Amino acid sequence: MEGAIYSSTVGSVEYIRFVGVIRYSQCAGLESYINHIFESPTFSGLAVDLEQAEMLDSTALGLLARLSIEFKKISSDKPTIFIRTGELAHILKRVCFDQVFNIVSRPENNEGIEYVELASVIQDEKQVLKSVVEAHKSLAQISDENKNYFTDITNAIK
Repeated sequence: MEGAIYSSTVGSVEYIRFVGVIRYSQCAGLESYINHIFESPTFSGLAVDLEQAEMLDSTALGLLARLSIEFKKISSDKPTIFIRTGELAHILKRVCFDQVFNIVSRPENNEGIEYVELASVIQDEKQVLKSVVEAHKSLAQISDENKNYFTDITNAIK
């Protein structure tokens, strides 16, 4: 299933929803959105809905790690991830997301949230490579285990 990323703001909470298979080629819009919301943060909560996500590549995971890192700078709370149990939940635990996110198996109530698909952003090959490297650096910052694994990958990509 082709993937898409959506966003919504409800009150002072920013919501991001991933649907389907998300690959690096779809992450430029997410990166732009992250830059936008942290330029002048007026929100107090951040939630990521992965219940309809089938797969996230490492660049998408890296951008989620960046969300957590940036959110930590403005809040003592952790952002929340809503996810079904299964392979993707297992992957999140393997990359130590349980240390930097509140991971919830079911959202309390996300009915009525109107999401808008994030706009595609065209990047040249050099910009894509830079984005991929930065996303992997964010993953490496989460834990020592990730640092050992993703630093090698980052160096290989460069």
